[in-house]
Amino acid sequence: MHIEYRVSERDYRKAITLAKRKRSKLSALELFWPYLFAIAWMLIGFIPRSISNNAGGTDDLYFQLGVIPFVLLFLLARQMRLRSEYVKLSNYRLLQALDLDASGLRLVTSQVTARTSWSVYEKFAENESVFILYQEGNQGIVPITKAFLTYLQIEELRSLLEANLTRA
Repeated sequence: MHIEYRVSERDYRKAITLAKRKRSKLSALELFWPYLFAIAWMLIGFIPRSISNNAGGTDDLYFQLGVIPFVLLFLLARQMRLRSEYVKLSNYRLLQALDLDASGLRLVTSQVTARTSWSVYEKFAENESVFILYQEGNQGIVPITKAFLTYLQIEELRSLLEANLTRA
């Protein structure tokens, strides 16, 4: 199977999010920790109100709503980090020609040609816009964008990946 694609910044963000969500429970926790932090903050805000007979007031409201800037800051920092990672990984912006067969993958860009066997990858995952291949250990991922593929190519790629790798 031969496919050609480019990985946009949006696709890269979706691939990294999917990779963190599906790699392990600990990496999923890393993805969702700002939201868990906000929930814990809001619950802590209810403790003084339930202990005292005081109905609360603006101080409790300020404490509870004070989490919003922190969560927005965490999410903005994550987005900026992903943007800087994408800029550093300039090979994703190049046209990538990927050949898949029973023995492995061959990835060709204008800068590099790499041939790997299926044993280098441990599993794969997909969402509505990308496939990702997890490399052994924590070495990284290979994103494959669906935007440049037809429906038949997506089905063929899915069946080829399922035949050689486990689904995450």
